[in-house]
Amino acid sequence: MKRQLLLGTALLAAISAFSQASKHKPLLIEDNVAERLASKYRILDNPVEGTSAINAPASVNSADQANYERSSLVSPISWQYLSGSMNIFGVLVSDSKPLQYNNELKTVSFVHRKSFTYVPNPVATPSTAASGCIVMQVSNDWGATWDSTLLWNNNTQNARYPQGGIYNPPGNTSLANAYGVVTGPITTGSGWIGSYLASKQLDIAHGLGYDNVASTAPNAQQFYANTPPYSALKKFDFPRTDFSATDDGVVRTMSRINANVNATTSGAVGYRGARILKGSFSSGVFSWSSDSIIPPNISNGNGFKNISSEPDMAWNETGTVGYVVFIGTDTTRTLSNRGFQPIIYKTTNSGASWTSVTGIDFNSPAMAQEVLKFVPPVQTNTNLVIPRFNNGEGMDIIVDGNDRLHIVSTIVGSPRSHRDSSLNGAYTFTNADGEKYSFGHTPGSRPYIFDFYETATSWSVAIVDSMSTEGPGTASGDDGLNDNPWDVDAASGTKVPCDARIQLSRTPDGKFVVYTWAETDTFITNSFHKWNSNPNIKARVMDISTAKVNSVEINVTNPSTFPGHPAVKSSAYMHYISPRCDYTFSFTVNNPTATIGGPILRVPMTVSNSSPLLQGTANRHWYTSADLYFGTLNDVGVSENVLTNVQNSFIYPNPAASAAYLKIGLNDNAKVNISVYNTVGQVVKTSSANGNVGENTISIDLNGTSTGIYMVTVKVGNASTTKKLIVE
Repeated sequence: MKRQLLLGTALLAAISAFSQASKHKPLLIEDNVAERLASKYRILDNPVEGTSAINAPASVNSADQANYERSSLVSPISWQYLSGSMNIFGVLVSDSKPLQYNNELKTVSFVHRKSFTYVPNPVATPSTAASGCIVMQVSNDWGATWDSTLLWNNNTQNARYPQGGIYNPPGNTSLANAYGVVTGPITTGSGWIGSYLASKQLDIAHGLGYDNVASTAPNAQQFYANTPPYSALKKFDFPRTDFSATDDGVVRTMSRINANVNATTSGAVGYRGARILKGSFSSGVFSWSSDSIIPPNISNGNGFKNISSEPDMAWNETGTVGYVVFIGTDTTRTLSNRGFQPIIYKTTNSGASWTSVTGIDFNSPAMAQEVLKFVPPVQTNTNLVIPRFNNGEGMDIIVDGNDRLHIVSTIVGSPRSHRDSSLNGAYTFTNADGEKYSFGHTPGSRPYIFDFYETATSWSVAIVDSMSTEGPGTASGDDGLNDNPWDVDAASGTKVPCDARIQLSRTPDGKFVVYTWAETDTFITNSFHKWNSNPNIKARVMDISTAKVNSVEINVTNPSTFPGHPAVKSSAYMHYISPRCDYTFSFTVNNPTATIGGPILRVPMTVSNSSPLLQGTANRHWYTSADLYFGTLNDVGVSENVLTNVQNSFIYPNPAASAAYLKIGLNDNAKVNISVYNTVGQVVKTSSANGNVGENTISIDLNGTSTGIYMVTVKVGNASTTKKLIVE
């Protein structure tokens, strides 16, 4: 493995020894993660939207409207055009939950800012106010057909970042008795002035259902100012994350408590804590109450909390057990536990009271073996590793069927151990393209996705997968900015984020947890770049009964067996999945119904993009109720060997002539099998090689193959990937 020199001889000696032991690519410099996240949130929290393109309808032709399918053991994964919005800004927050599945009513809902062609009643004036109208799409046949209804319309209070779902009264089985609910922040176009909490009955018979008129029922459209005098709900900002609807007939949304939400810098914003908003039907109207959680022991010295990004919230199916998670630095923790890590609160009485939960103990031998071995140590002590939860690639939480919490994130290393702002740092790695990354992209230094989950007595962890890429920069001077395919907004000079947007879903009984994330296969970028420029959605599943992540990874938007939908293939930007999905153990193929080993998980998903990728133009929302079949789930766990992640391998030169070469990194000695297929699926070449730990270069003989396009399948153990190769 190649090694580079570090800055400073003392740092060189300290880190080089660790690098060789743990297979890390050499560390070049530490990066201010707080500033990088602040840059991202300046985009997400900016009330002034981009004007980089003319606000015009996105073209959706007949090919886009069609369902493009792939062959599958169970059923094809198909994507369809759902609707659009006037720009991309409404779906930039990965923690929002605009897509929901209600298993009691068998109904999927999706809330979004109105499309360019949607005409609300009354018509918004001025025309700029129209972009603040919020629409809910509703389907009770898994997306085969959709109805839409308007939930918010106000000429001066422009809604942004919508999230929401269906409020279902306890015991109700009729959609006509349910309500669409949406929450989010309000802007005048130049500043944030408060929040909206809106609802509307989905009742066609009484004229209150699927139309373009927002409800005028009492409390249907509520506005709450973020300046004094506050309402009974007290101070809160940005209720745009972690919307949930539970079986007790309650909806909840998470919001932040900021000192000054309109501050120009993250420090001046002043995080104080989280406010939980709870909605239910009372005395004939939809009413809201609130509760706050202000964590102690995490002050940054100026009276505000040293909290990173948004707080997270999740509930069990009945609404009795809930969790709130902050990522922050607790001043009472020591050694490996002192970094930006989960600070957890739990309720077992539907939110009547909250108690602090003992966090993950990274000082334990188990965490050292399973997690810390992938994380570089602090500069001054090679025996001290302080992991930092990297919510820059997205982070999500969920409650399983045992009422236990799962926290899913990637992890980076803290270069310093001081309690002051130096904990905001993280290491960066210089890759072959000369740019700095958060990960080395070599065996042992991948963007590993970890699931930290509660057990009966403590915490355990599972590696979900490793990613091939990470999010490119958004502002001038950022590494990867040129690989970010979105346009530069003329007003702010920034591009929108393209991070992994890690998402979680669970079945109603909590027996299965589904993970999705967006990454770019390296054969799409090129041999060296590791930026997430052309993402596809990947999926895995955990069987809660065994606490094992299945070894099968499914590419939901670019399956190797079919070209995929042209609008989402390698263009799966801004994806969401419903926090609740469903499953069955049977499928139908021309009748009769057959039973198979392992569940078929039906997971609602959306992708939002535009063509071309322009921030200010009308964007398009694509939908699938993906039937994901991972095989029998209780027989295989994901080991580090399986997670070699052969997707990180690449073939060069490409195009090639008489020979090509596969470069692949391995965590253990393993056999590498290579198969070359022509365009009709015939095998034209096969070979195998015994790979060794570290980087391997394996020759692929192309003598005798005709000029054309071929698919090369690389398989190591249970992991495989397919890459395109052009022979000249």
